[in-house]
Amino acid sequence: MGKYVTITEIARQLNVSHSTVSRALNGHGRISEKMRSQVVELAERLGYQSNSTAHRLSKGESGIIGVIVPDLSIHFFTKVIAGIQAVLQQAGYEIMLFNTAESMEQEVRAIEQCLKYRVDGVLAAISMKTNAFTHFQKLLRYEMPLVFFDRVANFLPVPKVVTNDYQAASKATRYLISSGCRCIAHITASINLNNSNNRLYGYMDALKEAGMPVKEALIHYYEFDRESIGQFLEKALKQHPGLDGLFVFNDYVANYTVNVLQKLGKQIPTDISVIGFSDEPVATYMTPQLSTVQHGGEKMGGLAAQKLISIIKKNEPVDGEKILINPELVLRGTTR
Repeated sequence: MGKYVTITEIARQLNVSHSTVSRALNGHGRISEKMRSQVVELAERLGYQSNSTAHRLSKGESGIIGVIVPDLSIHFFTKVIAGIQAVLQQAGYEIMLFNTAESMEQEVRAIEQCLKYRVDGVLAAISMKTNAFTHFQKLLRYEMPLVFFDRVANFLPVPKVVTNDYQAASKATRYLISSGCRCIAHITASINLNNSNNRLYGYMDALKEAGMPVKEALIHYYEFDRESIGQFLEKALKQHPGLDGLFVFNDYVANYTVNVLQKLGKQIPTDISVIGFSDEPVATYMTPQLSTVQHGGEKMGGLAAQKLISIIKKNEPVDGEKILINPELVLRGTTR
């Protein structure tokens, strides 16, 4: 394997100082054109590459942003990353990406790595199992800029870019009601997640506005255990045989839910209408295709990256600002 060519090697071959080579490569005015030409010619011939990382570190910068996501298998998060990357590349930053696989332990490790490599800032969505936040508070103690997206810790005084989950859930539930559903259940993710709870509140308030009762037996936190969904649905259908609507936390869980309902002999949407969330590719691969809420992942990622850069450049203060993205319903074959 070939070695990287250093400024020291160029200086040795030309019998000049390290600082002379550095100034020549950077177009310093005190270096003669003859010397500059000799340095540049030798550097090109040897295949010298500027060490931009070392240059930025000398200014107290790394040029790297830590990006922490809970599950890369979810298409929404790949769209968020695309939005982040487009903004960061244009601003001259590289990404250090961490996939926590819904593990708080991996999330803690990701934060430690961000501190170890002295990244310039962190963009993060918390895992479904995160129930303590001392690792994120550690970033704040080190004054490392942090912006949350999608899944956030509401009490931490940092910017957050989120979907208006409450509004979206309310809109989805109100659509089910307007289409004739009179007994609507909700399957959500984890009590630890802000977006789980905001979607739950939107669902509950839409029922109340329509004069319909909120029944605890029709609300299920599946807590990353899909098997529990089948048990919940069987019990709910026995207790409430008139169940005719379901609003589900995301499209992957909605797809699983539709499969369970069909195995239980239910016709979708004739017997039960189902609405998911995120507009993942799986929504159009299903039969029937899934009605859902369009999430806007790229927009979210771009806005989060812009906010972080602005904080790094000290154009904006660090505060608890919440930036809301208003999603839209996408109606397909699983609703009447």
